[in-house]
Amino acid sequence: MSQDEGGRPRRQQRGKRAPRIDTGDRIVVRVTAEERQRLVSEAGELGISTYVRARLFGGGVRNRDALRKIAALHVTGRRIQHLAEQPGVDEFMIATTLGDVSAAIRGLVDELDDVVDDDEKAAAP
Repeated sequence: MSQDEGGRPRRQQRGKRAPRIDTGDRIVVRVTAEERQRLVSEAGELGISTYVRARLFGGGVRNRDALRKIAALHVTGRRIQHLAEQPGVDEFMIATTLGDVSAAIRGLVDELDDVVDDDEKAAAP
């Protein structure tokens, strides 16, 4: 292997990248900076294309953040319930905590219902 001016071995050349597979036709839509920011915030962890496709063709988009919060609260509630079954636990404190978790889950479910209702209204002609 030959060396460069500093006496170090030269890097090997990279192989050519495989050609990109065409996954479909592109439709370009221009948006303002504010509209793009709104799309990014509404899409959340989804890609903008996935979000826009879901909104255009129905099916709606699930609020993943709210669903994760519900799942985490559900797990927390189950753990609290398991602790409540242990002897010597303050039952009033457990009942209050479970009530708070249940109320938080109901609030998130209502938030998801509002998102679904908004999607249905947007889809209506």
